[in-house]
Amino acid sequence: MAPTLTEVLGSGVLAFLGYQWFTFQRDRRKVAHIPTLGSDWFILSYFSAWKFIFKGHFIFQEGYQKFKGLAYKIPTHTTESRWLVVVSGLEMVEDLRKASPEVLSFRGASADLLQTEHTMPTNYNSTAFPHPNYSQPNDQGPTGSDAGSDWKTFPLHKTLVHVVCRTTNRLFVDLPLCRNPEYLKIQESWTTQVGISANLLNTMPAWFRPILAKLLVPMHASEQKARKILTPVIQERLQKYAQFGDDWEGKPNDLITWLIESAPVESRNVKEITIKVMLTNFASIHTTSLTATNALFDLAIRPEYVEPLRAEIEEVIGAHGWTKEAMGHLVKLDSFMKESSRLAGISVFAMRRKAMQDFVFTNGLVVPQGVTVCVSSGSMQTDDEYYEDANSFKGFRYYEKREKITDELDSLQHQMVSLDPTYMLFGYGRMAPGRFFAVNEVKAILAHLLLHYDFKVPGDANKVPDPIWFGGIRNCNPNAQALIKKREVN
Repeated sequence: MAPTLTEVLGSGVLAFLGYQWFTFQRDRRKVAHIPTLGSDWFILSYFSAWKFIFKGHFIFQEGYQKFKGLAYKIPTHTTESRWLVVVSGLEMVEDLRKASPEVLSFRGASADLLQTEHTMPTNYNSTAFPHPNYSQPNDQGPTGSDAGSDWKTFPLHKTLVHVVCRTTNRLFVDLPLCRNPEYLKIQESWTTQVGISANLLNTMPAWFRPILAKLLVPMHASEQKARKILTPVIQERLQKYAQFGDDWEGKPNDLITWLIESAPVESRNVKEITIKVMLTNFASIHTTSLTATNALFDLAIRPEYVEPLRAEIEEVIGAHGWTKEAMGHLVKLDSFMKESSRLAGISVFAMRRKAMQDFVFTNGLVVPQGVTVCVSSGSMQTDDEYYEDANSFKGFRYYEKREKITDELDSLQHQMVSLDPTYMLFGYGRMAPGRFFAVNEVKAILAHLLLHYDFKVPGDANKVPDPIWFGGIRNCNPNAQALIKKREVN
């Protein structure tokens, strides 16, 4: 007798569960020597993994309190092995910093977290990215909101995404393209869609992700639209390189130039340059807008910092104009931004790496090949061992530290771009690209807004709006409002 449909489906379900059980047991044995936070039983671990999606920031803090200076593992949907090994302490962080990319891969971990196989263009893994020259001066302050003399309500993060995208692309693609509404909309929407899609894909079984990805991520459509807009600019640039070589009069100092000059000959084409422009926008817009939003909310509920910061900005801009040199002199603003990022930031973990081969820490702990490891950075950044009164917001904390050091080079260790194992907004080690540009961009945006606008939280609240968490990643509530009006200057 032929099997019924119910019997066929039942057999399929049993086979699927059997396969899942087998792979789970195989992967669990690899990390059995590392203590678990949550459950390491087959079915219960899935519940722990779902809990991590929504309560990851609490789980990291619990793990830090139980295993400070050591390692533990968490069941998760966001890694290929379904486990995330978490470490803390200066010694283990230093071991991660020294590891080569061939052993512990930033790109491999990012591919899992962002589901790049499904959300990114096909040649995402190309290594021909530029070493940019950030010396180009910002000769125009960034565009602020269209607030008038009366208080107006704005969704702060959504508003700043527009500002950051336009400001970023002034340097990436220059005028007039950086003000092209269609081009900006593509960059903004694609960046947001990739983040949302990656989060959803991470919660789904691997076999279902390719199907869901086609519904969620309009990657190819966005790429084609962007290429249509960028084609005339890139083609004109390529023609000049073909005619005059790498050195010609009037050559723009922007991202397109850097991409062309850093690419091998076979990659100097419109499609590959377009994809890299999009990927660089993706890397820049999200984190920069979050950092600026966090800082502005912190300012809105702490008005006592506004006048000291304005005084510094007026003095520095008056002396140096809107230049890179001026950004370096905004030491109080730099300190405020760094303190804001220390306590808020963009996630409670950093230095996420995938082991491409077995990795051994100096304390003997082995992270097996294929397993992802990270640092509990948020907990280290709020540890009284490293910071006095660590959970209190002290906007001039780093400025005061710099003032106490007479050696100028030593004082630079407290600026926002400095890499430090107890402050890892930009990671710590080799993979910390673009931080100089990002910090200067946020400084310029905040300086412009402070000079021209007043802002506060609705109801004169003294608390920053609650963020949205996903697997230990912190996102601003897109609907969180701020009140903004033009500043009255006597």
